[in-house]
Amino acid sequence: MKYKLGIFLFFVVCFGFALTGEEILREVDKRVNFDSAILTMRMEIYLPNQPVRLKRLKSWIKNDNAYVEFLNKEDRNTRYLKLKKQMWVYDGEENNTFLISGHMLKQGMMGSDVSYEDALEADEVYEKYSIQLLGEEKYQGYECYVVELTARVKEVTYYRRKMWVDKATFVPLREERYAPSGKLLKVQEASEIRQIGGRWFATVTTVSDQLKKNTKTVVVVEEASFDVPVSDTYFTRRHLER
Repeated sequence: MKYKLGIFLFFVVCFGFALTGEEILREVDKRVNFDSAILTMRMEIYLPNQPVRLKRLKSWIKNDNAYVEFLNKEDRNTRYLKLKKQMWVYDGEENNTFLISGHMLKQGMMGSDVSYEDALEADEVYEKYSIQLLGEEKYQGYECYVVELTARVKEVTYYRRKMWVDKATFVPLREERYAPSGKLLKVQEASEIRQIGGRWFATVTTVSDQLKKNTKTVVVVEEASFDVPVSDTYFTRRHLER
């Protein structure tokens, strides 16, 4: 199958055969999805009339699960555990573990512009969205495919999504997320792309909640290892509450 796909992409490049929107997203998936990873990241949270909040964290990821520890002194007692479509939080100061649900899912993680809904978003775009290639245009000097996703079901966080995908690397450079009314809710932009372990990856990403004024969250990947051994013990309540 990989051999056939390679031949197909060769003809696309050489003879101009057009990719469909779904084929572009599947190429995107190959770059951004992985079986396992260990990431060290920095989160810069910009709020009006406040100093920048800096948070450092380390994440262990395997399949649909993720475990997160904060490395900065102020947040070392807070840990997250994502088990498929559930998000658990451990508050070490209160020695309390709780499941994030309901209206809390719309809140920003640690006060950032990245909501818990964003973090829990399932990789089911092909079942939940109609996908259309709108065309091609330049974005930040890069030749991009412009792909639009429109919801086919009600159980989605964003009704419509518009993506600018770099034609050379298939890394999304910009994504706009809309409500059914057409109101722009959130913008995500990649400002730095690097090749790590044979894959192109956005290492600096800015997320801005358009319902707020003068806020943004910049996520910087400082270290990344993909498809490495990660123990299942990270993804247990026992490890979260240790």
